[in-house]
Amino acid sequence: MAATLAFDDATGLQRLEVLLHAGRRYRVVAPRAEQKTQLLRRLRTAAPVAVVAPRGGLIGNLKVWENLLLPVQYHPRHVVPAPASLEARAESFFAALGLARERFFDLCALLPERLTEFERRLVAFVRGLLAEPEIMVYDGLFDGLARPEVQKAVRFDALFRRHFPFRTAVYVDGHDLTVPGLEPHPLIHL
Repeated sequence: MAATLAFDDATGLQRLEVLLHAGRRYRVVAPRAEQKTQLLRRLRTAAPVAVVAPRGGLIGNLKVWENLLLPVQYHPRHVVPAPASLEARAESFFAALGLARERFFDLCALLPERLTEFERRLVAFVRGLLAEPEIMVYDGLFDGLARPEVQKAVRFDALFRRHFPFRTAVYVDGHDLTVPGLEPHPLIHL
């Protein structure tokens, strides 16, 4: 599967087409907010997509567990797994990222406002894994995180690759950045 995304520049005179191949990782630098918004909109319509947004993109009046289940319950591609199966999968994803079993259950009972920035992104990532997307988008994944949290967030894509090796990952940033531990990606400047 390959997704082609087309963009007009600010003047409308030039068109940029980006081809995202299945199984690859990409970094996209979109320095203007409208570019980033357009990119995310186009990605969402290209294929089943999960987005790990800077604030998590969680619904504030739903507990973490309900936020995790919501996309899976409305997933158009497959039958909804039993709650016990989803719980076991979610717990294993969190455990693979270093979250203890007790903390998993505590976290699931909280509202998103009680979570740290990193925890919101962690929950959004696991929610995305549960939905089995064709494209995983990391929107400003490292923005505002402390170095230890950045090193934990770097592990997200390794887990995504372990479960979905032939699917696409896209890191979207507003600026060039270097993150220790991340292998180089094809870089696209919008």
